[in-house]
Amino acid sequence: MQPTEEYWRLSDGVGNWVFAGVCLVIAVILTRLIVRERVTLQGSMSFGLFLAVLGSMAVFPDATGYVAHALGFSTLANFFFCTAIAALAILHLRALVTLSKVQLRSIALTQELAILQEKIERIAKHEAP
Repeated sequence: MQPTEEYWRLSDGVGNWVFAGVCLVIAVILTRLIVRERVTLQGSMSFGLFLAVLGSMAVFPDATGYVAHALGFSTLANFFFCTAIAALAILHLRALVTLSKVQLRSIALTQELAILQEKIERIAKHEAP
């Protein structure tokens, strides 16, 4: 009797490495954008940390499973999605803070521009005969 053949399946853990590879590709693209000054370093540090956490969860599924079960999650997928949703919420909050700062700065610059235009008009009226 011949032993049964074993086939290489994606469900045997190879999917973890594929996901880690995708995270690595995204990290390389992010680094390229930082180097070309398309994205600021400060704004992309939290995104890079998010990628590192998800990538490490993919590379070390046993440790991730241990942490997930210690935190009370019944399946690794639930823990993964909970972590991803929490990280996306943090990234969204960071984006809201940045947008608020930009909006406040835009209002301040608009007010300063209006004051400067008024000063220029006053100077032009005094110099004109």
